[in-house]
Amino acid sequence: MAVADDDDFAARLRRLEDREAIRELHNQYCFIQDRGHGSHAEEDVQAFLALCHPDIVWDNSPDGSRAHRGREAVASYLRELWPRFDDGMHFVHNLSIMFESDSRARGRSSFEAVGGMEGEAFVAAGYYENEYVRTAEGWRFLFHREVPFFFVKTSESWAGPKPKIMSEWLRKGRR
Repeated sequence: MAVADDDDFAARLRRLEDREAIRELHNQYCFIQDRGHGSHAEEDVQAFLALCHPDIVWDNSPDGSRAHRGREAVASYLRELWPRFDDGMHFVHNLSIMFESDSRARGRSSFEAVGGMEGEAFVAAGYYENEYVRTAEGWRFLFHREVPFFFVKTSESWAGPKPKIMSEWLRKGRR
């Protein structure tokens, strides 16, 4: 009986450690994104990619229409995206993690972001849908989808139909 109890305890402990590792993956995502919005540095692009599986799909749309597939596509996207921001700070919360196996999991979380673009303050909120995979280096993002609720200048209201996205972002095709 003791062996079974030890195995069960070890499995439960590993699951808790896996949860914390995935939470830390999100923490690092926020820290690197925020630093990259201000630095626009290649080393931040590479640090960001280190969080991702080589087959990453990074999608900033609810329907897959703006998916970037693979590390090179994601790197290109970040090199285009980050210079449009003066700075930024992300907050991820309400992270719910569902394990599919010992090496795969799915998650959903809420996000908020604040910062500056072209000298104007913005605020954003929405949710993330993620798939994670365990690699030799630890847990990594395999799929990330950002579904915005709003992304507006602080001088604008985010009330009204959703998603509400600032017109400058839509006009420039910058989503």
